[in-house]
Amino acid sequence: MKPRFGLLGHGVVGSLLARLLSEHEAVVTSYDVLLDGESTAGRMRERILADGARPAALEETVRDSDVVIAVATTQACRDAAVQAGRFLRPGQVYCEFASTSPKTKREIAAIIERAGAQFVEGAILGAVGASGNCPEILLGGAAAQSVAEMLREYGLRTRFYSVEIGRASAFKMIRSVFSKGMETLLIEALVAARRADLLDEIWDEIKATLAAGRMERTLETWIRSHALSSGRRYCEMLEVNGYLEELDIAPLLSRAAAEMFRRSNELGIASAFKREPDAFADVIAYLDLQARRKDG
Repeated sequence: MKPRFGLLGHGVVGSLLARLLSEHEAVVTSYDVLLDGESTAGRMRERILADGARPAALEETVRDSDVVIAVATTQACRDAAVQAGRFLRPGQVYCEFASTSPKTKREIAAIIERAGAQFVEGAILGAVGASGNCPEILLGGAAAQSVAEMLREYGLRTRFYSVEIGRASAFKMIRSVFSKGMETLLIEALVAARRADLLDEIWDEIKATLAAGRMERTLETWIRSHALSSGRRYCEMLEVNGYLEELDIAPLLSRAAAEMFRRSNELGIASAFKREPDAFADVIAYLDLQARRKDG
């Protein structure tokens, strides 16, 4: 017998999941808070039906599903779990896919488990766009492995990550430090490049720096050389910030970069390394240990 799926939240992610599940002949019911609004219900019903799912009230969506997949917004995910918990029963699985902290995932897990259902956390890696492709989704929890296998059969790129609730979300949160940081850093750099009439040249330089075959070496070199060069780079970033201000650009990320270099110097990294270390992890370990001592 095929499992019945219920979606809580029918935004960009919910729409994609509904299409993928229905294309693999799954029975999908979907609820979104816009179904409760007089002015928004009609359009949301049309969207849900177009994605191959059946629109329904919250209670019906939860009660009629074997697997509930919650894709409410980060701000609303805890409240969604509280509301859904009123209708959950033993034997059901509640998957929480919101991008939120490990602490929040564990709080939601406690809510769901009190209702007798099994909890699975999900961490969506990558952007959910108009391409229709499903990004990889890491799953965590006692039932995560079997749920990952089942969801793969219905078109989702799920992968078992850990039995421990919170680890998949921790991976996602820390990954976002890099991915979202890189996104905003690129925007700041490219806006400055356009204003200086250097957009094409700077874009070509960025692509060459991060080209396949040299990216890993470049990234490791940046970190290893941080040990001896953070002082010089701090001074350079002060100059960069001044130039961006001349271009009437607020150097938000560049100021933060300067502060990171200043922080490394404050932690004594230059005197700790007499030469550039062979492993980038040595730099990270030193900074982590010294920050713990200073801030702890």
